[in-house]
Amino acid sequence: MQPARKLLSLLFLLLMGTELTQVLPTNPEESWQVYSSAQDSEGRCICTVVAPQQTMCSRDARTKQLRQLLEKVQNMSQSIEVLDRRTQRDLQYVEKMETQMKGLESKFKQVEESHKQHLARQFKG
Repeated sequence: MQPARKLLSLLFLLLMGTELTQVLPTNPEESWQVYSSAQDSEGRCICTVVAPQQTMCSRDARTKQLRQLLEKVQNMSQSIEVLDRRTQRDLQYVEKMETQMKGLESKFKQVEESHKQHLARQFKG
């Protein structure tokens, strides 16, 4: 899982923890859907966020709140992905510039050394 996705999953889980007071369905007929899960470093599931499927309880205030929250998390996810792509592009640009600067520095040193040698020959001559 990408770091940005892990961060968003964790954020979503934290937000959901403050929003949901009941994790298990109140009656067995309700259909529940897993929205997100968190895993520890060994891959074991340590937290799962479940909620009624979107077709269930469509007029329920909590379901509406959950959908709004999920939409916000998705928007944040997209924003983080855009920022990640920009950061990667900027990093590549900086690395390219760093290489060019090192090349220029080397050429300046060569010119400086050549100039010193030329002055030394003129002074001797």
